Formats: sequence, C-alpha cells, structure tokens
Amino acid sequence: MNKTELRIHTWPEKILRKKLKKVDEVDANIRQLLDAMVELMVAKNGIGLAGNQAGLDLRLVVLYHDERFFKLINPEIIKKEKKIMSPEGCLSFPGLEVEVPRFERVWVRALNENGDKVSYEAEGLLAIIFQHEIDHTNGLTFVDRLSFLNRLKKRKILKKIEAQTKSLLCDLYQGRT
Repeated sequence: MNKTELRIHTWPEKILRKKLKKVDEVDANIRQLLDAMVELMVAKNGIGLAGNQAGLDLRLVVLYHDERFFKLINPEIIKKEKKIMSPEGCLSFPGLEVEVPRFERVWVRALNENGDKVSYEAEGLLAIIFQHEIDHTNGLTFVDRLSFLNRLKKRKILKKIEAQTKSLLCDLYQGRT
C-alpha cells in the first residue's frame, strides 16, 4: 500500500467549510489514512486533526491527550454540560489564538480504527479537543464560534493567514514546493 501524503489545509481553503462525508466502511484504507493523519499531526506539533484539515472529505478525527492517541471515525457529541471559555489555537490558522465558548464536559460516540463502537466522557482539555475537531467535521472552525466583535479584532491576523495560504497554493500549483 502506498503511503498517503497529506498536508495541513489553512484558512480560507474551501475544504475547511465542508461538512465531511460519513465513512461507510472501516477498512485498511481508512486505517492508513488515520495513521497518516496522526503522522501529520505529530509532525506539526498538533494535538488534534480532522479529515478536512488534512484535505480529506471524510469524517475522521485524530487527537493526542495524556500520552494517548485517539483515532475516531464519524465522531459526534451526544451530550454536553457547563459552558466555559477556552483558549484555543488551530493548525489551520497558524499564529491565531482566541478564547472560544465551549463546554467543560462532553460525551462523544464514534467508531474506532477497527470499526468498533466507542464512547467517551471527557472533561477539561480532552473535551475541548473533541469539540474543536468535531466542529471541523461539520465544516465549522473555531473562528465561527467567535462573536462578530472578537472576529473583527482578529481581522489583521486572519488576513495575514489568508495571504500565506494564497502564496502556498500558488507555489503548490506551480510545482515549487
């Protein structure tokens, strides 16, 4: 099997706004994609990565917390409790950190890399990571969770990220990277 080459897709690439397709069958290809996503996430010093951030139109999420990797297929939040504000960053928005409204505790269900049903009750940082990555699978970014005023305050850095993405895409399409 060929190794899958993935890259981090950055704002404002259209795939970040896409609600991702449900995975119908967990097979060797899906497991290979999850492994490639973990490799990319680790290489970029991330703690979470969703399929669209890696250029995949599949409801896949990988994350790392407390010395443990999670590989999730079709994850969904089924219950949430206690609103909080959480400082967050995102591999698709390099250099941007913002306070985002989240829930302190969530219950998540998904399939694991073997196609088995799994569920998690998470709080604190793990709950935040789950929410952030599952938002991505629904075509939402953490910027979408900001108030209009807070988004306006971050306009300058968002424009900078857009310019960097445009430059990267020009280089990719011209074969310079």
